[in-house]
Amino acid sequence: MDEDFAYGLSEKNRNYIVGIVFVALLLLGPVQPYGLVIRFAYLAAIPAVLWLVLRYWGEKLDLSPEDNDRLNRGITAAIAGMLTVAAYQAATAKYHGECSQTVRDGQGGYECVGDTVAVMGPDYGMAFMWITFAAVAFWAATTRKSN
Repeated sequence: MDEDFAYGLSEKNRNYIVGIVFVALLLLGPVQPYGLVIRFAYLAAIPAVLWLVLRYWGEKLDLSPEDNDRLNRGITAAIAGMLTVAAYQAATAKYHGECSQTVRDGQGGYECVGDTVAVMGPDYGMAFMWITFAAVAFWAATTRKSN
C-alpha cells in the first residue's frame, strides 16, 4: 500500500488465479505427443511466469480490499456456472464412457482393467458430482466473509 491507498491485486487472488491455471493445465494439458518431461516443464513454468506477471502488474492495479473480494467472488461464481453447465451436459448426454472390466483392489474398491467403452444414456453419477461441486462453489461465492 502506498500513499494513495492503492492496494493492487491481493496475494490471495493472485494465488487463486495461479492455482486455477495450474489445475486447468493439469487436467486439460496434452500428455501423449510430448511426454512427461515437457508436461512437468509447462506445469512448473506457466504458473510460475503467471505468478510473476500478476505480482508485477497486479501491484499497478487500483483495487481496494472490497474490489479484491468482488473479484474473488466473481471468479468463484464463474466456476460454479461452468460446473453447472458440465452437470447439465452429463445429465443430458446421449453417450458416456464406462469401464468394460473391473477387478477388486486391495482396499475394498474397484479398479478398471478393461477398456473404456461408449454406453448409451446419460451419466447421472457424474451429473450429481458436478452439481454438488457447483453448489459448493456457489455457496463459497455468496457467503459473507468474516473479518
